Amino acid sequence: MVNKPPFETWEKMTDEMAQFFISTETQTHVIDKLSKLKQGNWLLEDFWSEFVTWKELSGYNEVALVGLFKKGIHPALARKLVEIGQLRNSDSLDEWYEKALSFERSRREAIEEFRGRESLENSREVKKKPVLDVPRRDPNAMDVDRRREMRRCYNCGETGHLAARCSKPRKERREEIRIVKEAKEDFLTGRE
Repeated sequence: MVNKPPFETWEKMTDEMAQFFISTETQTHVIDKLSKLKQGNWLLEDFWSEFVTWKELSGYNEVALVGLFKKGIHPALARKLVEIGQLRNSDSLDEWYEKALSFERSRREAIEEFRGRESLENSREVKKKPVLDVPRRDPNAMDVDRRREMRRCYNCGETGHLAARCSKPRKERREEIRIVKEAKEDFLTGRE
């Protein structure tokens, strides 16, 4: 007499175990986590890792999970997946992830490729950036933003913004230029 295994596959066993051990309170917590999960500054791979951690415990079907995935990723990426990738809610979650990953990797490669060109173009001409008006401080507000108001721009010396957002022409770094010029002169004249 051959003993028949209680479960036909590993997946069936994990499904049965999950149904047995996951309480409705846990499932409610997982559903809340999934519905609030946003990509934000994460790479898509990191968002996906977190998403997959919670999706199995949610009890949601594939269509619901696709909806949560689409809601959690960057809106521009979701729009691109629908418009260019031609994905629909009926497509599998894995298809959504693979296509999103492909688009995001392409975007990262384009940023890397064109970053050098942008810095070259920026060095040729100074682009004016809009200066934002800093609102008056609320006397009832906490002092959390106090240090931000006191920051001084290294470029123009004014307070209220940082050098990266300064609209005035960039100052030359006089000390660095002087050291480089002296080193060049010493090299050309043979002094050390």
